[in-house]
Amino acid sequence: MHTWPVFLLALASILRSVYSGSPRIIGGSDAAPGQFPYQAMLIIQMGKERSLCGGSLLSDEWVLTAGHCVEDAQSILVTLGAVEFREPADGDGRVVQNSTEFIRHEDYDPGTASNDVALVKLPQKVEFNDRIRPVALPTGHDDYNRRMAIASGWGKTKDRGGIADRLQYVSLKVITNNECSLLYPGTVQPTTLCTHNEERKSTCNGDSGGPLVLEDDHTLIGATSFGHIIGCEKRLPVAFARITEYVDWIRNKTGMAEPQ
Repeated sequence: MHTWPVFLLALASILRSVYSGSPRIIGGSDAAPGQFPYQAMLIIQMGKERSLCGGSLLSDEWVLTAGHCVEDAQSILVTLGAVEFREPADGDGRVVQNSTEFIRHEDYDPGTASNDVALVKLPQKVEFNDRIRPVALPTGHDDYNRRMAIASGWGKTKDRGGIADRLQYVSLKVITNNECSLLYPGTVQPTTLCTHNEERKSTCNGDSGGPLVLEDDHTLIGATSFGHIIGCEKRLPVAFARITEYVDWIRNKTGMAEPQ
């Protein structure tokens, strides 16, 4: 069973294209300004090519994303505080910084997508406001089974569609790794967290690295990692890096202190 990384690998012309059809993540909804203040947009420069990923603001200088997002990266344009993919004429309070410093997990395995996490360091510390705030990291080792969670991003709105003009979000239910392994044998690891939705709601290409947060308190529990090779609209599980397994790694690499 093959899997594909859920980020949009495309030429700059694709990133500039306007999608047609329903403005959905896959079955998602438009985000309001400030609704997801931790959401980051990442444009990864790889030679003459660029790709789109998401990320989660962890502090005033660190963003978490997927390990596969930084593979072959030369620089990463990080946008915070945005809702529209393209900046509107009157601005929207976004902050844009170009990073050349990123750390991928030492045990990242592209074959199984295990340890699919990376950190991006901002060249300048960002000031928090109503639209830019860090996400809360989880404590303990809850498996979150059957809990409702929210994924967000500017990824493709349909398998054969383009990326979203406006930040999208969707509610997904966490399932057990045993259930997920039925579709991804040999790929789902203890460090994987899977979600499912029966209504064609899902993350898709371009959403990789983006946040999965608990619906009730927006604690970060996942970073979008991979989906099924046959597409995003097939009512199949989506896999995330399980953040509870990486909190110590994050704090070690960033120097972030534990909350008091």
